[in-house]
Amino acid sequence: MFHRSFLASFICFCLSLPLHAQISRDAKFELLRTVLADQAAARIDMPFGADGVELSENGEINKEKLDKEMKKNGQSIATGKTVTITDMSFSDNRIELVLDGGGKNKRNVLDHIQVGIGYGGGPVRQDPTQKAKGSKIVLRFAKKVPPDLKPEALKEMLKPVLDFNKQVAIQSPVEALPPEFREAVKAKEAKIGMDRDTVIMALGRPDKKVREKKDGVDVEDWIYFQRGLRAKFITFENNVVIRIAEY
Repeated sequence: MFHRSFLASFICFCLSLPLHAQISRDAKFELLRTVLADQAAARIDMPFGADGVELSENGEINKEKLDKEMKKNGQSIATGKTVTITDMSFSDNRIELVLDGGGKNKRNVLDHIQVGIGYGGGPVRQDPTQKAKGSKIVLRFAKKVPPDLKPEALKEMLKPVLDFNKQVAIQSPVEALPPEFREAVKAKEAKIGMDRDTVIMALGRPDKKVREKKDGVDVEDWIYFQRGLRAKFITFENNVVIRIAEY
């Protein structure tokens, strides 16, 4: 009898508490219609991985977590790069925005397909992995996502990490780079810290690529042949230049 009475009292107590409304269907539809597939310029470097960048509704970036993700997974998106919002999902107290497909490698429907090569050759397993090239932003709210959240308000909250100013987002790729990289690209030089896209802007596509795994880390050398039997070697680790040498 005591248990029934306690349970009834507890239910009444819970029902009497003020409930925070969830985001409305109309507001969610408007956000998807307006923000999804929109482009912006990255204001910060962003990591590979499933977690991405964590941001509060007050504009505070979880820098401790960001540094941890950058060290663990490497840089996916450089400051100034134009990115596309390719997916959005909603929870009670957060909105997740996927940039350029996300920062985690994905498996596709070819996962179990095998192809035979030659006469009597055994089946060769296809590599169906879609290589990650983007990142993610997790926007957290102290309580609930506002039920009538507008696209303009969402973009304002995202300002610490994304710049939706169209003049910035659609400017030339070179002008969107950080100043030190911008000057290097104009001078046709590569610099430590550049990603592959920026190196291509500066030097063009390499004459040769060499990939290998060192201590469990994927390392790639881009080789540019120069005059006089000389060559320039650009070494990438997790899409970031870590060494430049000429021989």
